[in-house]
Amino acid sequence: MLKKIEDTLTQCIEDIKAGRCSVEDCLAKYPSISKQLEPLLRIALEIREPPDIKPSPAFKVRARVQLMEQIHAKKAVTKWPWFRYTNQVKPIPYKRRFNMVAIIVAVVLAVSALGGGTAYASQGSLPGDVLYPVKLGTEQARLVVATSDTAKAELYLTFANSRVEEMTALAEKGRPEKVNIAVNGYDGAIGMAIEKIERVGGKGLAINDISELVAEATSKHLPALDEVYDRVPDEAKPAIERARDVSINGMGNALRALARENPGRAAEINLAAVEGRLNRAKAKADEDNTEAVEDAIDDTEKLFRFGEEISEIAQGLGKDTTTVEELVARATSIHLEVLAEVYEKVPEQAKPAIERAMASSVRGHERAVEALKGKGALGDIPEEPPMPEGIPDEVKEKILKQKPEVPAKGRP
Repeated sequence: MLKKIEDTLTQCIEDIKAGRCSVEDCLAKYPSISKQLEPLLRIALEIREPPDIKPSPAFKVRARVQLMEQIHAKKAVTKWPWFRYTNQVKPIPYKRRFNMVAIIVAVVLAVSALGGGTAYASQGSLPGDVLYPVKLGTEQARLVVATSDTAKAELYLTFANSRVEEMTALAEKGRPEKVNIAVNGYDGAIGMAIEKIERVGGKGLAINDISELVAEATSKHLPALDEVYDRVPDEAKPAIERARDVSINGMGNALRALARENPGRAAEINLAAVEGRLNRAKAKADEDNTEAVEDAIDDTEKLFRFGEEISEIAQGLGKDTTTVEELVARATSIHLEVLAEVYEKVPEQAKPAIERAMASSVRGHERAVEALKGKGALGDIPEEPPMPEGIPDEVKEKILKQKPEVPAKGRP
């Protein structure tokens, strides 16, 4: 009987959304199960997609102007207006063969058995709580009625935000043993969002929208995951490290896709993430936490490589990369200033990592300047990389001559 209801419910949802019939038509078509079918059908149809809220073109123009003004003014890295801290790959923890309609049935039965507020109350539950499976089931039910890949990607990112919030709450409540459950869910949600990018493929508005959504979300997850990492005990740190890797690698995949349609926006998001990693390195250098500094610098170098790929992908497709090159060239001075501050504070064994990051930044500046000169668009950007004071001359010379390391095979 359950299987029949599932199949009938699926068909009815498809027919109603396609405009082929109404709820009443479906119920009349299946009179023997209409009493069981009606509440399920009405609940499924009541689940709505989130509103499509996007910044206006005028807002985007204003934001870009503000960005360029702030970069040109060389404000401190922590003041950049386009980076906003928000506490908010191989999937998948949810088995694909698990019928989504069956999840709706399970959620409805749970609500019926436990009371009408159960689904609502479950939204604040955490891994290990009695209502947590209802929370996950409600999420899957929302996916059933999402009609586009963009809508599904938005939902997966909403679920990823929830998993990050769960990690934070578990750390606050002293329940680190459950953190891995939330991390697995985060891994799966980001993986599915990336899958939507791959599913769309090619060119067009959809891939631009989805890739920008994923890139922005993952860049904001990183600082939140940093906070969780700092608060959980040592036994839970590997799980959070994995979540951070998922986040930064997911961002890289999204930025590569976005570079095909909007390389300037991809560069903005990437540079915002660079600033976040440099903020992290600077803060941890002040705390004498050398290991955390090195981790943040490693991430910074990954992001520098993402920046190179953005430019290469866009150039290969014949896109105008002038905005990308201007952003990179103007950002170099800020990157080098922060790296120089970190360099002065870390012990000797950590200095080579900082030198490599500075060399990567210098190479990025050189490539950008060369491209801008070729277009006659250099303007007031200095041709020489702006090496900060306080770095010994022999170290500056070493950095200027140093070639960035090629990542090992299989690493991003």
